[in-house]
Amino acid sequence: MPSLVQNFLTVFEAVAQIGLVILFAGWLVRRGIIPRDGVKLISDSVINVFLPCLIFSNIVGRFQPSEFPGWWLMPLSATLLMGLGWTLAQILFVKAGEARRELIPLAFLQNAGYLVLPLGKMIIKDDFDQFALLCFLVILAHNPLLWLIGKYYLRQRETGEPFKLQRLMSPPLYANIIALFLVITGLRGYVPEVVIETATFLGEGAVPMATFALGAALGSLNLNVRRYLKSGSAVILNKLFLIPAAVIGVIYFIPWIRNDSTLLLLFTLQAASAPATSLILQSKSYSDNSERVGTIIVMCYCVCIVSIPLWVAVSQALYAQ
Repeated sequence: MPSLVQNFLTVFEAVAQIGLVILFAGWLVRRGIIPRDGVKLISDSVINVFLPCLIFSNIVGRFQPSEFPGWWLMPLSATLLMGLGWTLAQILFVKAGEARRELIPLAFLQNAGYLVLPLGKMIIKDDFDQFALLCFLVILAHNPLLWLIGKYYLRQRETGEPFKLQRLMSPPLYANIIALFLVITGLRGYVPEVVIETATFLGEGAVPMATFALGAALGSLNLNVRRYLKSGSAVILNKLFLIPAAVIGVIYFIPWIRNDSTLLLLFTLQAASAPATSLILQSKSYSDNSERVGTIIVMCYCVCIVSIPLWVAVSQALYAQ
């Protein structure tokens, strides 16, 4: 029991630090110190510059397929994780009516990068590069599925916009694909060192910038907690409690995750992470009720301050060597 409590407090401290940055960024937006129009600029800077540089420098500079022959299991596992969450959400919201089109994606599509990366950096500072590399392999599958599934569920009104493959792609995903191609083909040896060093320099700002961008995005939302308390509670139940409990249970049967502390932390955080903030953007584009989506996402981020440390402590108590 002391170990469980200590693990909880250690992770809670990390979550609290991330939470303070998020609250500060949100406060700046609420007070108008950072204009709401500036939130998009901050987010675009992270998505288009800092995060791709971090991905590129980590994969090209550190990834050795010979040392991790099962690397392809990471994107596959990310897909299976989403499938498990989707199944639980389908069962939970089977009688939710039309609202289920917004509630289902909120209940299983997690924030795989903006929240998981800074938490990993806070929890395992000495081995963060390896953690980040594994996280990028998860994002390789998660990112296109997030946009495909989110758009499918949230598209409640006809926009006249045809399907575009570009919608599923993003600069971080391009960085993933290009970096993996260079590594697998052996062409990374021809990449000038100055390119990798420059990407590394910019990538070092990705985690704090992403955390700040997350807070700014949440601070720009219109909230109505009383109106969406019931549906939000159901989303919280599935996303922050049922999914991580199920994933931690499944890990018992997967030794290569269970016996690796970095992988164990990564999959616990992925399972326990709050909903993806990109669902806010999708709801504003395709849904008639972005207020509900934004309110429930903020509710989830408030609860995960306690739920994430809880599940990390439980997984470490059960499986840590």
